[in-house]
Amino acid sequence: MSFDLPIPTLETERLILRQPQERDLEGLIAFWGSERAQFIGGPLSRLDTWRKLTSMIGQWVIKGYGFYMLEEKSSGEVVGGLGIVDAEGWSEPELGWNLYEAAEGKGYAFEAAQKVREHAAATWGITAPISHIDAGNTRSIALAERLGATFERNGDISGHPVRIYRHAEWEVS
Repeated sequence: MSFDLPIPTLETERLILRQPQERDLEGLIAFWGSERAQFIGGPLSRLDTWRKLTSMIGQWVIKGYGFYMLEEKSSGEVVGGLGIVDAEGWSEPELGWNLYEAAEGKGYAFEAAQKVREHAAATWGITAPISHIDAGNTRSIALAERLGATFERNGDISGHPVRIYRHAEWEVS
């Protein structure tokens, strides 16, 4: 079954950023069930991944913004997800991301993050989000720094210590 929410589709040179769909479940199960998810609450079971998918969709309904699925234009393959997350109990919205293994090292997360940052600032007024990053997740720390984010403080998500990086203010034109 497919549904349409008022989720804007965004495009970059190589990617389509679109709403999560039930058809994304198997790719999400592969990602969330793997060690790649170790720094962001995984690995997860199939059922918990289903809950993750419904939560991603639900945040769009509740908050009006959320996580996009990243689809490669050239192949139509989903290569990961990226967006603005604002979970219950968090101090403020976060720019978060995950990439599937085959997409690693291609600059997709950087490309999508720039587009989402621009859209979040212009549309939702989220001009300087944070990113919660596990201290051991060196690839995500490197991406955050490449995006211009700087370490701001230590934090906690559900009892798990994280480093909080602040993204520079995005100027709305």
